[in-house]
Amino acid sequence: MNAIWFVVHHRNLWDIDKDFIGFWNKEQMDLVSKDDYIIYYRAGYKKIMGVFKAGEKGINLNKDFYDDEIVGRLVYQCRINLVSDNVICAKPTTETRFSFFDEWQRNRYGGLKKQIFPAKYEDMKLILSDPTVIQRV
Repeated sequence: MNAIWFVVHHRNLWDIDKDFIGFWNKEQMDLVSKDDYIIYYRAGYKKIMGVFKAGEKGINLNKDFYDDEIVGRLVYQCRINLVSDNVICAKPTTETRFSFFDEWQRNRYGGLKKQIFPAKYEDMKLILSDPTVIQRV
């Protein structure tokens, strides 16, 4: 069964390679399995960039995929494939109906200590204009 994750990602990494997510904390990367859905939230830019499906995982798949502003070098990476960027709720900072909203709010300040939060299909209904593009999980 595919899980859905809300992933908060450093604003500059999108410009380096939008086909990857990366974590400095292996425990966070271990939560993501191949074919899980990723709601990609670009921190700093404060916008959901789209919904993606997780692919290949590994260490340093793209050696250029890091940013000097981040403590340490991102090494735990996952290739992502766009499912839909037809987003109707691109800036979710005030959307309290998200299942992950409370936990995200408690963790969203103070850097990227926690980047990943479990989400639900109902969250997809708030984000995508056509949530049926993903299979019901």
